[in-house]
Amino acid sequence: MADANELMIAALPSDGHGWRIDWFGEIAFPNRMIRRKQPSVLLHLSRVIDKRYREDHSVLLNPESTFVAKQRKVWVSVGTLPLLRIGDIWRDGRLDTASDYELESFLDLEINSETTSLIKAGLNLEENGFLLPRGEHPWHMQATQSYCTMIDLPGERRLIIPCIELIRFYFGSSSNLLTKLFLPPLSREALYSKAHFSKINGQLSLALAEGISGASAADIGRMHLDSDAWRTAVNVGTSLLKASVSRQEIYPQAHFPFEGVTTLTASGKWLSFSSQPRATFLVYSLRSCSHPFPFRSLRYNVTTRRIAQTQSAQNGTPVPRIVKPPRRSSDQQLVEKDASEKFTRQAHPIWVVQRFTDLTTKTIWKNRVLSVPSTGAVIVTTTANDTNSAVGDTGSDRRVRSVDLQIKTEKETEFPVPGFLKDIVDELKTLRDSKVELLTESDEDGWTIPILVSTDEEGEIDLNLFVEIGNNQLRERRVAAFSVINEKTNIVLVTIELDPVYSKSYPTDGESSLQDTLRRAAADFISRNRDTKIEKIGEGAAYFGVSWSSSSSGNEH
Repeated sequence: MADANELMIAALPSDGHGWRIDWFGEIAFPNRMIRRKQPSVLLHLSRVIDKRYREDHSVLLNPESTFVAKQRKVWVSVGTLPLLRIGDIWRDGRLDTASDYELESFLDLEINSETTSLIKAGLNLEENGFLLPRGEHPWHMQATQSYCTMIDLPGERRLIIPCIELIRFYFGSSSNLLTKLFLPPLSREALYSKAHFSKINGQLSLALAEGISGASAADIGRMHLDSDAWRTAVNVGTSLLKASVSRQEIYPQAHFPFEGVTTLTASGKWLSFSSQPRATFLVYSLRSCSHPFPFRSLRYNVTTRRIAQTQSAQNGTPVPRIVKPPRRSSDQQLVEKDASEKFTRQAHPIWVVQRFTDLTTKTIWKNRVLSVPSTGAVIVTTTANDTNSAVGDTGSDRRVRSVDLQIKTEKETEFPVPGFLKDIVDELKTLRDSKVELLTESDEDGWTIPILVSTDEEGEIDLNLFVEIGNNQLRERRVAAFSVINEKTNIVLVTIELDPVYSKSYPTDGESSLQDTLRRAAADFISRNRDTKIEKIGEGAAYFGVSWSSSSSGNEH
């Protein structure tokens, strides 16, 4: 797992040995005196004794590669799960080795109530044998009552996924989302609001609740549109409540957040069953899922807590405080304590390969501030090593900063400005008396989204909304939208990929959504270029270098 070794998890052993995560155990609040705001999961660890594991990962498939007879158990907050996978080896609190074990792809799996079932890890199937035989897999034996999801495979084989791994994979996009699931009851208002879905073009827009990261926007979008996803999310907390009533060890239950066909790629180990070799594949970690998300594009807004203000010593007027986030330090630890409200929450990205292949072809976008009017704000800085960090909500006076672990899939955090936007962006950044906000920040190029394509009254699509990229292949033009607000102006400037560039400003009336404005812009673009031939872009070229003038605000450029 890329970049996970930047964080040191204080709860893990720090004796210089490599420790393997063997299994996810029960859920509880292990020490209410120091941790009231975040439930924890019990990790089962065993010390690695076969020193060859770095050069030859296959030795880790052998039960004798670790000292499993002396497993160690440690509690870590559930919000730490984005960092943790069964089979990974940690040394002194940092990720040491992430092995693939046996990496398998299971094509065109049918996921429904008839093909999947909930089982316990210690199940003896119809008295014919244990699905997870101790001789081949002793690592789960201290948690045989934990739940797994089983999927039927052809040839009387099966795929088994620990339920916490299912939760971690499908809902572990951020620590804060995971926390909501494990602290029932789960409400939609705690995750998002103002959701709107267009059945015409498949666009979903929503406002994320305070504290919910944009890294979880796609997961929440699926939960809004797919009732199976919402039921699965709610069932995590419901299963915990049911188990707590019976005073038993609390293990969460989980199902897939959809029904239908998918291809899964997973790391794990093949196990035998009733003298049949390679009959059961036990998943250690899911790597990818192909099932489509129920939207074509997603736009979200992030709600942030208001920055506290101080009083000016001269006249009593409020002075904004801009808190500069601390520099990350390799000495900081992720500790098992409630964080303090005195420190600003910090986001920590966890860079991974895209888990959901369907999202590689879909646009997810948000707003980004490019410039703001000068306010005379006071900048407050913090030192690098003033605090440790902890996942979860604040609730103490300790010098511990709240951190949200967020799964990110793009290593390049600063996208270059597309050529057709460069001059416009440079000019907008010079508007010191205005607040300028990019409304179309996307995961694709950081700046633009595909133009909204719709049909006319005769059901035809205007080809001017596309560009040719070679070999008679077409793609939608890219479009960017900027909000420009000052004392005299409140407009949305829409810029469409063209040579020369096409831009038009639209007054903001407080009623039209951004989607409405983009539709108007597309219609105006079609009207202006109705008799224009589709321009051709050279093979591999994406954008034009163009010039732009802002002298005619409110008009086309």
